[in-house]
Amino acid sequence: GLLHVGFNMMSAAAIGSLLEKRFGTLRHIITVLWGMLLTSATYILVAYLLHVIFGYDELMYRHSLGFSGVLFQLSVLEANLSPNSSRSVFGMVRVPAYLYPWALLVALQVFMPQISFVGHLAGIFVGTLQLYGVLDIFIMPSDEYLRSMEDWPSLRRLTGREGFVRTPAEGSAAMSHVRDPSALIKAVRQGIGIGIKFFKDVLATLRVMIFGYGRANENTNIGLRLGGRGGETLLGETSGQNDDADDDWVGLPSVSSPTEVESRVV
Repeated sequence: GLLHVGFNMMSAAAIGSLLEKRFGTLRHIITVLWGMLLTSATYILVAYLLHVIFGYDELMYRHSLGFSGVLFQLSVLEANLSPNSSRSVFGMVRVPAYLYPWALLVALQVFMPQISFVGHLAGIFVGTLQLYGVLDIFIMPSDEYLRSMEDWPSLRRLTGREGFVRTPAEGSAAMSHVRDPSALIKAVRQGIGIGIKFFKDVLATLRVMIFGYGRANENTNIGLRLGGRGGETLLGETSGQNDDADDDWVGLPSVSSPTEVESRVV
């Protein structure tokens, strides 16, 4: 709707201007153009694989249109190159800067579930490939070539406009601290670790919500008798228990065993 379009326009102006000043106008234009193609291609590929492998064809017949995928691509670059170590997600929670696109992906899906989750995820994927220099190997031009393009007579009307940002001296070298295959592998491992930790935290939270905090271990002295009347064993009973644990039961009425109950009845 109009809210989504307006949000995209404001995001494009904010994120795009920052990246343009950092990388130059030409690299920013090329990034956006390739982003539109690659995010769309990624979306189509995911929809096709889901159809072929799992028989899920809803994405194959769903219309998807918008600029959000490119915005998520740009947000990956901007968040990882920002000097700020953390970001606020809608003023509700702060997350590490490198996780901001992922947190934004989840938050937007919660508040606006009708938007394309796969399209946004495709933007994060393409942005990650560009961040770690994978796209530079295949499609992105070098800084030297961009500087030579700025002197082309055919681009004089563009390069002569006020506000045009020439390719800076450092260029894409500003991302040299992450443009390494080993850094990409490390980031993937880190992401998997964060995902596993998050899943465990969710399970622990649900356990506390259902059973209460500390309920799992508070009745370790209570057991069920097994194995008949001779050589009985208590579930939860451990050898060498601390005698202090038995003090908690002092003063409570004793429970008669089944043998004592039978003898009293007779």
